[in-house]
Amino acid sequence: MGDYWTVDRGGVLWQDASMIDVVPDIKARIDVVDLVAEYVPLKPAGAGSFKGVCPFHQERSPSFHVSRVRQSWHCFGCDTGGDIFSFVEKIEGMEFRDALVFLAQKAGVTLPEPEHREQATTKKKRLHEVNDLAARFYRSVLLQMPQAADARAYVQRRQIDDLSADLFQIGYAPESWSALTEALSRRGVTADELVFAGLAMKRERGDGVYDRFRGRLMFPIADVHGNIVGFTGRILVNDPNQPKYMNTPETPVYRKSAILYGLDKAKAEIRKSGLVVIVEGNMDVVSSHQAGITNVVASSGTALTSEQLNLIKRFTTNVAIAFDQDAAGGAATLRGLDLARQQEFAIKLISLPPEAGKDPDEACKKDPELWRQAIAQATGIVDWVYKRAFSRHSPATPEGKQQIADEILPEIGRIQHPIEREAWVKRLAADLGSSEGVLQASLRSRGARGTGTLPPARLQSPAPTVAPHAKIEDRPGWRWLALGMLSPTDFLETFATDDVPLELTGEPELCALYVSLRSAYTVSGFPPPNAMAWSLALSHLAVSLGPAEMMTYTTLTLLAEHAFSSFSRAELTYERQQLSRQLRRAARARVREELQNEMRRAEAAGDTARILELAQRFSAISQD
Repeated sequence: MGDYWTVDRGGVLWQDASMIDVVPDIKARIDVVDLVAEYVPLKPAGAGSFKGVCPFHQERSPSFHVSRVRQSWHCFGCDTGGDIFSFVEKIEGMEFRDALVFLAQKAGVTLPEPEHREQATTKKKRLHEVNDLAARFYRSVLLQMPQAADARAYVQRRQIDDLSADLFQIGYAPESWSALTEALSRRGVTADELVFAGLAMKRERGDGVYDRFRGRLMFPIADVHGNIVGFTGRILVNDPNQPKYMNTPETPVYRKSAILYGLDKAKAEIRKSGLVVIVEGNMDVVSSHQAGITNVVASSGTALTSEQLNLIKRFTTNVAIAFDQDAAGGAATLRGLDLARQQEFAIKLISLPPEAGKDPDEACKKDPELWRQAIAQATGIVDWVYKRAFSRHSPATPEGKQQIADEILPEIGRIQHPIEREAWVKRLAADLGSSEGVLQASLRSRGARGTGTLPPARLQSPAPTVAPHAKIEDRPGWRWLALGMLSPTDFLETFATDDVPLELTGEPELCALYVSLRSAYTVSGFPPPNAMAWSLALSHLAVSLGPAEMMTYTTLTLLAEHAFSSFSRAELTYERQQLSRQLRRAARARVREELQNEMRRAEAAGDTARILELAQRFSAISQD
């Protein structure tokens, strides 16, 4: 089969368009209600409709609706929805390609693949299998083998309980040159496969291989989907000739810069809480999860990379960073901020109090509440840099003053709001015993706003979980149109009698569907005499709608069920009247605003006649 490029539903380039051809087959085999019910408890909410608590944001009353008839889902709390593919993408943190593979396996559909891709997939699958076998071996050694007694004692000293050790599959690589090689060879793993997976190394002299990891506590590293892709091994005996930590070398499935330790276990809570806490070490993650703080991942001692940030962005854009409190940890924190700010993450920094210890692991051992409070009290970048600068340098000397200013002023310069920026300058001047004028001059020389190469960061509040405009269920245009789609005959006249200028709402997708609905109402002898006739008209209309209109139509239908199913007839009437008035007022306000803008332009042009005409129109609409 020849390879060629095409574009998938998410705008991603695909090789081999035949992959997309299986989408309808997968949809035909997997019912959206059955799929969603594997993740979300659902209750019936009308004919073919179900509702539950949204898995993508925190809520008490159910606003998450699933339609078996339309094979779609929508949450009116966080304004998101779609089909089985979009649900899997969001709930599992997958790209569309991965969701396609996931659902194809679930549906029993074979995906056509070019030969080279099939070979690559087979190799990656085999690497996952080999790494999984290795993790099982290391785990069994820790639990059962006499030579792992010191490792078991170490785990106890670090206060890792059995449940946590099992969850993270913590194991032990025995002090042997061939223990893993021999054990896995009995399971059909070849020496070449062990070398390819980074678990063994070829002997410099002669044939054969030897185990890469020896005498180390082993932390399996999983990708976002839970596949074991590599290991981190921690030495138990201090040896100046051995690194404290050793990682799997890069392989086709493991690149340190593209992995976040613990993300596979943390992603659900990250999505639920809307926040990811990034720590430095694997033990910080294990201890946090053991303490019940499960939205924590580790960068494994590296500064944050763009690949890691892209992984995080699947689940949240709110980041709290807690690297070690030493100088190296602070430097790593600052390096990671550069990329995070460029990708418009909302960033907070966590500082542990002295009594908590040097890292989250120690804090959790002393008192998990210390770690929880530190996360809750995370500060913006400027505040964190401010405190750090004063802890590193003395304001009592001219050199110290300059060093403090050099660290803090670039961050102050990135603040967008002038009042906030001025407040920080005042504070810095007072704490340094310097003049505001000198600091302001220094800011101007640095470029003031947006100092440096980084864009201004969003520091003051977490990123919104929905678009900045109101949620669909709160938008009067959507609510009004959803009312018109209800079956009671009393509300069919909405489309014919309510003079609501939806075109002035600034929502073209809604207006387009309104035109289609109104046409369906009035064409060929309509208005329909009863609700049954209207339902028939809607079913005929749905067949002719394009994908965008159909999505809007589905959302409106679910909104009608979600928002108004418990309303009495009197309440529905009142709601419709209020929404109509609200929409008309909004439309008049938009017209008045445009007339005012036109009057300003006419004044600038000295067009007296035009000004008079516009003023009369403005007066008339204001009295309406």
